[in-house]
Amino acid sequence: MNVLILCSRIPFPLHDGGNLAVHNIFEGLLQAGVRTSMLAMNTSRHWVAPDSLPEIFSRLQQLVTVPVDNRIKPVAALVSLLEGSSYNLKRFISKDYEQALIALLQSDTFDVIILEGLFVTPYTSVIRKYSNAKICYRQHNIEFEIWERLAQDESNIVKRWYLQRLAAALRKYESETLNNYDSVAAISPIDAGRYQAMGCHLPIVNIPFGVQVEQLDEGAVAFEAPLQFYHIGAMDWQPNVDAMIWLLNEVWPQVMKQIPNACLHLAGRRMPEMFFKHHWPGVKVYGEVEDAAAFESDKHILLVPLHSGGGLRIKVLHAMARAKAVIATTIGMQGLEEAVDGRHFIRADDTVSFADACVKLYNNVSLAQHMAEQARQLVASHYSQREIIKDLIGHLQQLGRQ
Repeated sequence: MNVLILCSRIPFPLHDGGNLAVHNIFEGLLQAGVRTSMLAMNTSRHWVAPDSLPEIFSRLQQLVTVPVDNRIKPVAALVSLLEGSSYNLKRFISKDYEQALIALLQSDTFDVIILEGLFVTPYTSVIRKYSNAKICYRQHNIEFEIWERLAQDESNIVKRWYLQRLAAALRKYESETLNNYDSVAAISPIDAGRYQAMGCHLPIVNIPFGVQVEQLDEGAVAFEAPLQFYHIGAMDWQPNVDAMIWLLNEVWPQVMKQIPNACLHLAGRRMPEMFFKHHWPGVKVYGEVEDAAAFESDKHILLVPLHSGGGLRIKVLHAMARAKAVIATTIGMQGLEEAVDGRHFIRADDTVSFADACVKLYNNVSLAQHMAEQARQLVASHYSQREIIKDLIGHLQQLGRQ
């Protein structure tokens, strides 16, 4: 089987869920012996020096990267707004990328082409024109739902209107293109169900993020008082920014009233300057860290206060795999249906319950450790990368035979 993966960014460094999700798939395919190539945009917002990529990228049959300027341009954004089209998508439409795709399709014969995320789906028509390969859309998020939730939570009338327009354009595009592929690899059963409810009639396979079970013992830390809270996530993703503002302004003051010595560690790529300038007692802001695993190594409790966003929380799976306790909102645990509230994590959706959960685990080290151990066992039994890749390969092989 010969597979080509299309990406809207180079999946490196492994500092956020999107990169981890793509890296997880192509790493698994390579380990399984599948002939795999990649065509990736090297965007201005997430530029990566090609000579900085680790050895695993050299194992690809072909790796083609194309510079793409996806910076937000006010005039182009305004035009899209007025015509009702999705500027989110337009920023990833590149003639150079299209030409590179055509060159690949003319020089090689692929059995399956995997579209990693919504932002490379505009190239479906090019694939159909130049190749007979089957197209599998790997759905990371239902994008319009993210923007709808952001709009609902926005108090500024003008911003809310703008976000609603963005969401409507994305909803229109996603609804119209649901059945443009040959199959969908959903990142969670919830997303698969929503796609079917929207009218998707294609074969849908559930391909969540997986972890290498044999490495689960790596990164575990002894639970000893005082326990350390932390959050790590891409801070150029608006749901994470909104989540942190809510946590720091609403939840954390309530925590500090009950445990004045508590410490919260915040890390993430493209951390907005406001997080460095503002002072919150007991909070340490790091910005982007070179090694996420090293940052997490001496922390105990992951906080996931998301109130918008789709897909599956890869940072939660990583934390559970490393035996961390987790406190999260319902949306923060989206896609992890096997996780049981009170056993594998604590669910908290409002200010009072989130603060109470923090205090509860901080004051009960044995409970926090037991929950972390239960979470690691859950990951080992339900999210093995080897088994998930095996399911994906089986699906792709069947697709290729159709």
